Amino acid sequence: MSDDRADLLARRRERLVLRSARLRGQVATELQALEPALAWADRLQDAWLWLRAHPLAVAAGVVGLAVWRPRRLLGLGLRAWSAWQLLQRVRAPGPVSRRLF
Repeated sequence: MSDDRADLLARRRERLVLRSARLRGQVATELQALEPALAWADRLQDAWLWLRAHPLAVAAGVVGLAVWRPRRLLGLGLRAWSAWQLLQRVRAPGPVSRRLF
């Protein structure tokens, strides 16, 4: 390889390295706008993992709600059941009109 070609490649590599550094900085700056949403998602995931690890705490909460506010628990249960049925209908194969009506 000639010296001219090697110099050309070295300068091109240097420009690419600088461009990459500039682009990384730009991406980091733009991702800062997403930081609150990502932090919220992390907290939600931590809560879900805690609930899965402590099923007795969930059961105690449900029993406590059933004793304290039985109608509210019944209404919540009916809404959850309706949402589950709707989800199953939407996920079923076939035309949308036949699934929902």
